[in-house]
Amino acid sequence: MSYLTTKTLKGLAIGGIALLAASTAIAADYTMKFSISDSEIEGEHFTHTPLRAFKKEIEEKSDGRMAVNIFWSGQLGKTDSVVNMVANGLVEAIMGADGFASPYDQNVQVLGIPYLFNDRAAAYEVLDGPCGQQLSDSLAKKSGMRAMVWHENGGYRNYSANKPLTSVEDLKGLKIRTMNNPVHMEIVKSLGASPTPVPWQDLYTALQTGVVDGQENSLAIFRIPKLEEVQKHIIMDGHVYSPGALYFNQKWLDSLPEDLQQIVKTASENFRDLNREISAKAEKEDRAYLESNGVEIYDPTPEQKQQFRELTQAPALAYIKDSVDPEILQCFLTAAEEANAKTAN
Repeated sequence: MSYLTTKTLKGLAIGGIALLAASTAIAADYTMKFSISDSEIEGEHFTHTPLRAFKKEIEEKSDGRMAVNIFWSGQLGKTDSVVNMVANGLVEAIMGADGFASPYDQNVQVLGIPYLFNDRAAAYEVLDGPCGQQLSDSLAKKSGMRAMVWHENGGYRNYSANKPLTSVEDLKGLKIRTMNNPVHMEIVKSLGASPTPVPWQDLYTALQTGVVDGQENSLAIFRIPKLEEVQKHIIMDGHVYSPGALYFNQKWLDSLPEDLQQIVKTASENFRDLNREISAKAEKEDRAYLESNGVEIYDPTPEQKQQFRELTQAPALAYIKDSVDPEILQCFLTAAEEANAKTAN
């Protein structure tokens, strides 16, 4: 499914993409245009460092037969638009949150179940196993776009605003930016707030100008566009573990020789592993950085987190049951329960 036809997309974008690709391409049999919405951070970073390693690994292991051209800072367009280009084969790959794929396959909404995973270890076990593969296969079939790996997107999502957030009640009446993800929007509604989808590239300005009062993201993602300059309060409710993914056009993958397909797959898995390693180390640093820049971060009590769970989980599950394939939903619910029990021991 797509929101723009391939013909329309070609008319709007393919000329500019071709020029950008030509400016960076090296002599190679195959070229991967890879889009990322963030501006490049030179030091160690949980997505940028693995992405540079991903490029290096593919180009070296392919002996130069494949070039990976990374377009930072949303050069190819806003994330929603570029995801559409990947689905339609105008761009080969993009890194993005799970929410960007949910409009193309409602089954991806299963990842938005509040408090599904007790910790990262449980999430990794489920996402790297048969359930994660089943979801990736479903997305590829419905959209033409495959999530090669599910990776860290900074961990758990938390709410922020420009007023103190120390309870569920503090969120009532606020306009909260979400992705265009119906489950995330349903969660916000269940807390008495108003979900307001805003493109990622417009979020800083939307917060600065009051178009929205707050947003929900992990601490690591919060830091990237310097939201500490326009948001001063965070509550660590951890409502959803929201992974990212490396999305590839399936037809492009299928067109590659088998050895290059394997190189891309292995490089993607290595990206995921390094991404998780760096993310785990960076969590305390992210919090310290934000607090040193004037952000007040509140840790809810266990009783308060249970209140969040009770308010959000049932409405989200009711919505998901009407839209997600029952087999995929049951796979995730069962696997998450087993993984949570295992990591708790």
